[in-house]
This record gives sequence, C-alpha cells and structure tokens, in this order.
Amino acid sequence: MLLQDEASPRQLEEAAAINHTTLFKQEAITLGGSIVSAGELIWTSGSAHSPSMIPFPRLQPDQAGKQLDELITFYLRHPPKGAGCWSLDPPQPADLGVLLLARGFQPGWRPRWMGLDLLRVQTHHPTPKELSIVIDNTLSLDGIKDLPYAQVIVPSPQNAELPGQWTRFIARWKGKVVAHSVVFLSTGPHGAAGIYHVGVVPRARHIGIGKAVTLAACHYARERGYRYAVLNSTDAGRRTYEQLGFVTVGEGQTWWLITDRLLAHPPSPQEVIVAEAVGRGDSEALKRLRPLVSPAGLNRPLANGMTLMQLAVHCQQPAAGEWLVSCGAGFTVLDAWDMNWKDRARQLLAKDPASVNHLYGEWDKTLLHFAAERNDEELARMALSAAPDLHLKDKAYRGTALSWAQYFGRRAIVEMIETHRR
Repeated sequence: MLLQDEASPRQLEEAAAINHTTLFKQEAITLGGSIVSAGELIWTSGSAHSPSMIPFPRLQPDQAGKQLDELITFYLRHPPKGAGCWSLDPPQPADLGVLLLARGFQPGWRPRWMGLDLLRVQTHHPTPKELSIVIDNTLSLDGIKDLPYAQVIVPSPQNAELPGQWTRFIARWKGKVVAHSVVFLSTGPHGAAGIYHVGVVPRARHIGIGKAVTLAACHYARERGYRYAVLNSTDAGRRTYEQLGFVTVGEGQTWWLITDRLLAHPPSPQEVIVAEAVGRGDSEALKRLRPLVSPAGLNRPLANGMTLMQLAVHCQQPAAGEWLVSCGAGFTVLDAWDMNWKDRARQLLAKDPASVNHLYGEWDKTLLHFAAERNDEELARMALSAAPDLHLKDKAYRGTALSWAQYFGRRAIVEMIETHRR
C-alpha cells in the first residue's frame, strides 16, 4: 500500500516524516548501531563516527521531560557524533523545543517540506550535451571535490524493506562525475519516494544537471508505482524543485546537540528546571526559583552555549528576561535589541561604544552583519552611530558586513555603510 489519490499537504508532510524516519533507522543499522527507546521516544544510537537521530517525536506533555532525560543519560554513556531531533510543525508537545534547549540542544534550521504528484512532474528541461546519468550504489564519491553530500551513507540491502529501496543516481558530464541524487522508497499508507542528497559541483550548476538527477529519481519511483515524491528543501534548492512541480506543503523544526559541549557541561537537574521555566515564561515557577539562583549561575552558559538571557530571547519571553535582569543576569546589545528593549540597547551601546564590535555566536557576526542578514535598517543605523570596525569578517564566509549586505541585496544598508566609510 502506498500514498495514492489526491494527497493533502498534511498527508505529504506525514509521508516525508515517515520516509525520513525509515531512512534514519536503516542508516543506523547499516553502521552497526541500533534503535533505542524510552517510552514513546525513539532514537538511533549513533556512534563516535556517526550522529544519532531523533525522528519526529510525539510525546505526552507529562512524560516528555522524563523521556528526554533518559535520552541525555544514554548520550552521556554512549556519546554519538552529535545528534539531531526532527519535528513537524507544531511539535508534540508544543514546548518540545524548550525541553531540548534546556538539556543542551541548540536551535537548528527549519526544513521546508515539499511534495510532488509524479503524474504532474515537469519533464521538459534542457540539459547539457554529454550528460549521462546512471544508477550506482557502490562508487565512492569522497574524492569528488566540492560535491555536496559526497559522503552519503549507503543503507545495506539486507536491511531494506523491498528491493531497490535505496537507489543513487550519478551524473557524469564530459566524462567526470558532477552530481548525484538518492531516492528512498517507503511503504505503507503514507508510502512515498523520498528525494535526498541532491548535489552538484559548482562548475556544473545552473545548466540543468540538478534537475536532471532529481528527475531520474522521480522517474525511477514512478516506474515502481509511486504517486508522490517528498523532500526537504534548502532555500538554495527551492526554485529548482518548484520548476519540476514540487510545492511547499509545510515547514518543520530541528534541534542539534554538540556532544563535546554536553560531555564538558552536562546539565544539572536545577539548570534544566530553571531553563525550562525561562523558556516557557513560567512566572510562578520563576518566583519559586528565585532563592535558588545566583547572578553567576544565571550568566553561565548552558550546555548548548546559550545564556539564559539568550534562551529567553530565542523563546520570546520578555517577562522571563525581566526576571533574569532583576536577579542579576547580564545582557548584550543584541539581546536587548532582539527582546525589543531598543532603548536599553541604545543605552548599552552609548555607555560602551566598543561593544559594537562584539562578535556573536559561532560565526563571529557583528551587529552590522545581523542588520544586513535581517534587512534591519534601524539596527544598522544604531550600529553605525558607534563607529564600528567595518573590516571585521565573520568566521564562516569571511565576509564583512558590507559584503553581506551586498550579497543579500540590502541596498539601503549598503548605501549606509558606504556613506559611513567616506
């Protein structure tokens, strides 16, 4: 039985979740791992060389915290190479994100679930001459420079539910491997073809090769009786998939755990309780906790690297933020700005103009980088008023705030920065 007839967006989201879950389990078993559970919570074990996956938990509110504590205990005893929790939107329970953040996970990207009726796939797209696409599950792609997803995990055939369940397509252009894609077939009432690992080397992009390897996967699925294909799109890939006929059916949420941080600073029960109260904005719980906290403890980063103030900002809990301030917690200019305490942000910057050059997060972004990324002209004006160092570059892309503004097409902010430089 497969997903057929006219599927709703919610059915396609569910199909994507089931497809991902089945793939995660087969990948784990292929790597010598296992499927572990604590009540309703299920996860793959992972290893020192592979991450653990927590696929689409649906937990009861009164049991979720206890089950996640068992998950963290398992990771402390059997550390994986990181861990990722995936969820449809809304998560179950609704405060799943708060529970995970309190235990050391950090916010991740939001998957864009897309679905395609394979009867309506758009097939007429130009492709370059000398392009060939073949099925090949054995060739190692590790040596292909700049090929995204080259180190894909190949689930073992003996772990598959049906022949040809996991199939990889490799594209060669002018005799060289330039792209690949994977289709993974799931079964049951929500059975669909999951499209994964679509990657093209930079020199072969924007000439139809990405569409071609995706179409190869779609045709393969259709020939085997599948009506629908589903995938998780990045912003960069969205346009390509839309041109093939995929439509957005929803968004999800992810959270990620860095194992080294967890091992270095396992969250104590009290830290978890305080973080949960802050993330939920639970004023009654915070009142009860006040005698138990100190400014030093409130300013100490959690296992995910966030401060409690950053947690309050992320969860948009201004009352919890005020409680933290009243207990002696500090905050940065960016914290104040993101909490919509704009007067406080300006006062902090006026008191310490050098803080305009503070580097935030793992990417070392400045206030101006954030302004460019968000197209926040007001934040840009405030930052420029403090005479920032315009030569500072982020760690990930090695770009200045001006180059970020140019990349994102923020014309007004580009003009502001260029005017300030003169």
